[in-house]
Amino acid sequence: MQSNKPSKKIRSLQMIIGMCVLILFGSGYCFSQSNNSGKTLKTIKNAATVYLDKKDPKFVSIKSRIFSDLDSLVKSFDPESEKNKLIDIQTKTWTEEMRDECQALGTQSITNYAEQTHFDAGMFIMIITTIGKYDQKKLEKEWEVRVQSTGDYKYVAEFWEDGLAINSEENAVAYAHELANSEYAKKHPDSDVGNVEEIKKIYADNRKIIRAGKQERYQKMIALLYSIDKVGMVSFINPTQASIDYLKKNTK
Repeated sequence: MQSNKPSKKIRSLQMIIGMCVLILFGSGYCFSQSNNSGKTLKTIKNAATVYLDKKDPKFVSIKSRIFSDLDSLVKSFDPESEKNKLIDIQTKTWTEEMRDECQALGTQSITNYAEQTHFDAGMFIMIITTIGKYDQKKLEKEWEVRVQSTGDYKYVAEFWEDGLAINSEENAVAYAHELANSEYAKKHPDSDVGNVEEIKKIYADNRKIIRAGKQERYQKMIALLYSIDKVGMVSFINPTQASIDYLKKNTK
């Protein structure tokens, strides 16, 4: 797979915050490794995982904010956001060495973060940069939250996609509607694409397979890190904090 990494002459916004990391992993580095090996990227297995009870105050506190934190993180990777456009302007005067240093900090930061959440760094970036188009309320209905303690007041909060939820009849109807109104359907009016009953059957069959135990119901999608101090104050640990700190230090 060829790299889409931009030349040094045009790098600017991509070098800061999460985008500096996206250049390395999004350019095809991790994905090309997967492609060459013929294997699909998977989460890193964690032995003997013990999750907090869903009634545990720590779990409740983290879950109450986790989708909002995820949404904010996803938006920080959007190069078209007003905040990132401002950052782009602020970093125009940066030297090449400064951009390289920020990129290195971001890359190392996201790699360390992914390791702590028992996740592949390339997959972490891919999920973050693709879920931006999904509605947060929809994710809250289709993703289950699980939290485990790693000691030292740190917690790994995981998102697990519910196969039954994503294969619901409601989603089948929505997908059929999307297909029926697609450009392909407009160009091929006799194709019967977006047939509601056919798609509802496919989704129903998927639910039967899951209920029969022939396919896992839940799949781990991504995880975020949190800390909780002695008085119960919950803090989100941002995977791009190193780049954020560098940006604050080197911009007015």
